[in-house]
Amino acid sequence: MIRRRPAHQLLRSRWADGVGLLELLMVLILIGILSATLIPKMLPTAGKSTAPYQASKLANNLRYTRMLAMASGKSLKFKADTQSYRVACSIPAACNNSTPAAASCPNPTAVLTDHGHHGPFCIALEGGVTLSAPTELEFDLLGRPVAATASSYQLFVGSSLMATVSVAPVTGFVSVIVLQ
Repeated sequence: MIRRRPAHQLLRSRWADGVGLLELLMVLILIGILSATLIPKMLPTAGKSTAPYQASKLANNLRYTRMLAMASGKSLKFKADTQSYRVACSIPAACNNSTPAAASCPNPTAVLTDHGHHGPFCIALEGGVTLSAPTELEFDLLGRPVAATASSYQLFVGSSLMATVSVAPVTGFVSVIVLQ
């Protein structure tokens, strides 16, 4: 014997299915709104171009240069001026991708192409931050600095020293000191 459900129970089950779909749609809309407002706040922007942020970025790029030297088995130079820094091959002929277009990087002579983002490994400082540093720091193929003494990079805003990034002479250990 087949039992039929009464009409009011049939309508109630259809109503419950509709409410579940409506709730799911509202949750997806709320997630979309939250992600549209929160994600841009977490991304690096010009507002994060402070000296401590750029000191941390400089330290990470020095560490990355050491790793690139070890991974590629080539001696690399970390070249810096007051407004930017870049990575180049110590022997430009040893790197087959050593000269990007002049418009893509300040002082583009023999700048290494970074395989992480497929562009020249050249970083310009932002937000009025300037760099006082050795002009070159070379890492050998084992990731060790060639210089016999410690190298220090100072980041300034105006005439105020804001941070110092140091590279140890034998190990290549990179440390950051933020002054505020």
